[in-house]
Amino acid sequence: MTPPGTGVFGSVAIPFKALPSSANWKAVYPSIVRADFATCTNGSGCTPRAEELAGLVREIKAKPFSQKLAAVNRAVNRNVAYVSDRANYRRLDVWAKPTDILKRGKGDCEDYAILKMAALNAAGIPLSSMSLVVLQDQSRSLFHAVLTVSTTRGHYVLDNLHDRVMKDTALASYLPLYSLSGNRSWIHGRKRDGSMVATLAPLPRDLAPGEGFETAARRGVSSKRIEAN
Repeated sequence: MTPPGTGVFGSVAIPFKALPSSANWKAVYPSIVRADFATCTNGSGCTPRAEELAGLVREIKAKPFSQKLAAVNRAVNRNVAYVSDRANYRRLDVWAKPTDILKRGKGDCEDYAILKMAALNAAGIPLSSMSLVVLQDQSRSLFHAVLTVSTTRGHYVLDNLHDRVMKDTALASYLPLYSLSGNRSWIHGRKRDGSMVATLAPLPRDLAPGEGFETAARRGVSSKRIEAN
């Protein structure tokens, strides 16, 4: 095992393969690399959502890094409706391919992250800098997933709950559990007694990011997007 490194949200990240979502990730990752929707043009037979996102990708390819992140985060948030896997597929923890997300026009938190990763890669952001992070939103006591983009200036978070791209340091309630990027995966932990510690205890087998947001909303805990000013 390689030495742990500093991960997103101030965590320690330890390389680890046996993750709950490894099979889902392995199945969907090749479609993220291909980003087939990015070749869509008007009249190509693609869905309007795919044509719109493809047009955006072409428009921002020459734009600065920060503009790419902001444009993709906002476009995906506003063109994909949040629906839990239980409601969308009648089963838990389905990770959809980018073209399927665009065809349905709806998905849950990891679907937003998958589509954003594919779009940013098509726009010139290297896949090696991006990770899908599964976490616990401690303010809502729910499992969630986001896309992070790591740079020498820190980790940037693209979240379906926020139209504004933020650094991970601005999201103190997010506790990362594990992350996936390419053929790599990590389990995350927190500082304890001045040292960095990650637990290798088994994660819940029924861990399904995104489930429960509707229930939280009924309890009065906001699950709506916070739009950029």
